Amino acid sequence: MSNYYILTNLLSDDERRVITSIVRHIELGGNKVGIQQIASENYVSTAFIMKLCKRLGFAGYSELYYNLAQSSGEGHRSSDPDPLCGLIDGYTPEQAEQFCKMLMQYKERKIFVVGEGFAEEVANYIVKRLAICGFMVFNHVHFYDYMLFREEANRQITSNVESSLIIAISQSGETEAIINDVREAESKGFSAICFTRRSDSKLARMSDLTFLVDASNQTLISAVPNQFFGKVILAFEELMGRLFR
Repeated sequence: MSNYYILTNLLSDDERRVITSIVRHIELGGNKVGIQQIASENYVSTAFIMKLCKRLGFAGYSELYYNLAQSSGEGHRSSDPDPLCGLIDGYTPEQAEQFCKMLMQYKERKIFVVGEGFAEEVANYIVKRLAICGFMVFNHVHFYDYMLFREEANRQITSNVESSLIIAISQSGETEAIINDVREAESKGFSAICFTRRSDSKLARMSDLTFLVDASNQTLISAVPNQFFGKVILAFEELMGRLFR
């Protein structure tokens, strides 16, 4: 509703009352209130309301009404619980903010996503999602595959891999291959984001930003149902939504 309230600052008292009256009916629910009723309640003519619609850029009363209704619905949805609260244990808005900052910080660099087993499938999904969104992202690789060396003026051999970001998915947070990848990345100045179930795991302790999903100290891979991997994908989608919002 905020956009319309900003607009009403430019309206007359009668025009403002009309907008407020329509919004009140929308918020009370029920069937759409007609232009005749709004005109009667505010002691104005229907022609007055039509002229107001034109001033606000709408073709007619119905268009104004449905746009106000849509904005009102968005306002109600914004007060609903954050979906991330149901996907990430102990979630705070600051985590989403940090996630967005880290992704944008390294948007022009090579980002790596790693996972093993079922987590590898999640990593594949995240890679495709980031690639579609314009990020340069890789998985199924080792860091030495991208260690393209060159000889400097002082005849030292150095890597041209710039520090960037690694995203790691590990249910237990103790998967050796993932730990090694993150350790290797951090030795080259990378930042790390992880999705795991264990807050006391090596991966969680190593990472700059940890998202706990279905937190548990006992992670049985064969447990059924296992919602960890599905929730990681849903949480990632929500986080990406914040990025582009």
